[in-house]
Amino acid sequence: MTLLIGRYEYRLDPKNRLGVPPKFREALNSEKGTRFYITSGLEGCLYLFLPSQWNRLLENDLQALSLAKTEEERAFKRKFFSEAVEVELDGVGRILIPQYLKEYAKLNGPVLVQGAGTRGEIWGFSTWKSYHSKKAEPAYRLATKSLRI
Repeated sequence: MTLLIGRYEYRLDPKNRLGVPPKFREALNSEKGTRFYITSGLEGCLYLFLPSQWNRLLENDLQALSLAKTEEERAFKRKFFSEAVEVELDGVGRILIPQYLKEYAKLNGPVLVQGAGTRGEIWGFSTWKSYHSKKAEPAYRLATKSLRI
């Protein structure tokens, strides 16, 4: 299984095109893929999937997207899949971010593209800084007390 890792800073160009990190493009090439899948993610970011990761999500009967309340699950899946789009790399390694996803993730100014293991994430830099200080860093400190690595 291919893991997406690392942190990369980019900017959207005036046509909403975003550079994809070379390591992510290499992973796509190794799968002989031509497109990534992106959709609205959690906490205000976008999720970026390799074809194998997207297919694994679908093949596992969407278990990762299951919720206790079926009405909430249906609503979540409607948003998640209706906003999903296949994006192809252009000749210089960029993808086109649809306007509705740009607005959802507040991609104004610097953009952080980062690996999150089984997916990539695309964050507006100010959204990431806020999330990182309020949630990610405290969770990381708490987890380090229990991990054995």
